[in-house]
Amino acid sequence: MIPATLAAILLAGQGTPAPPAEGNDIVVTAVRNRCSVRLADKVLSSPDFDAHAAEWARGRPVRVTAPADADVKCLTKIAMRLARHGVTRIEFPEPKPPAP
Repeated sequence: MIPATLAAILLAGQGTPAPPAEGNDIVVTAVRNRCSVRLADKVLSSPDFDAHAAEWARGRPVRVTAPADADVKCLTKIAMRLARHGVTRIEFPEPKPPAP
């Protein structure tokens, strides 16, 4: 009886999806062998990145957007840096194709 009640409670909450959490979109690019992270059209310095990473580590989602020609090593470096700060909610949307 308890397992059936527990299953009913768990399934009842699955009817409506949770609204998407508001997060930040960062754009990662590699320019002249240097990784660059932009948030709202502003290049983040290391202290700015660390401050935002602390916020993201508390649960605010972050989307890492990279151009189709982005450097994989740069993306890896940024993802690892986020992980070191304890960020666990990182989304990687499909890159947009380069403009003709």
